[in-house]
Amino acid sequence: MKIDGWRPKGKLMANDEDIIIERIKGGHDNEFGQLVKRYGPQLMQFVGRIVGVQEDTEDVVQNTFVAAFQHLKDYDPQKASLQTWLQRIAYHEALYHLRKRKRQVMLPLNISDDVPDELPEDTTAQQLDEAIQQLSPEEQTLLQLYYYDGRSLKEIAYITDTAGQATAREVSRLSSQLFRIRQRLRIILTHMKP
Repeated sequence: MKIDGWRPKGKLMANDEDIIIERIKGGHDNEFGQLVKRYGPQLMQFVGRIVGVQEDTEDVVQNTFVAAFQHLKDYDPQKASLQTWLQRIAYHEALYHLRKRKRQVMLPLNISDDVPDELPEDTTAQQLDEAIQQLSPEEQTLLQLYYYDGRSLKEIAYITDTAGQATAREVSRLSSQLFRIRQRLRIILTHMKP
């Protein structure tokens, strides 16, 4: 038997999300907890892969939700989904946190045209992980968003651009940047080989 309007408890549909956002904007602040419950675990994973330390991750996610609550009136569902908008805030909060902690790693590697197109065939997952750890937090996050999260270049442009614009120029810049990051990984892995 199907009941119109019935949905499992705890699941937010996109339409429900819009209603909750409008209610929060209308002064029902206590409903923000539903959004925290829905997106908190995803943001914890996303931020955790950027900052790496559990306590720092929790702080960054908390700051993300505080910023999201304060700027909910600025959220435009025509530009991005709520999840993408929250990841954009989390991305910038995480990078701010890392800069504050001065944990960025600068790699003095020069990229030349004779870099092979693919990773060395005998590369292990552990070696790849060690190589990725040598990249800057911004580079690691771009790899994460593109390969791990499966985000499109347009979504990544929205998340990473401070103006929140996913222009064709920004998408092209990201494509080039991802290419350079892959080259850098190849160089790192080549230097790791005995």
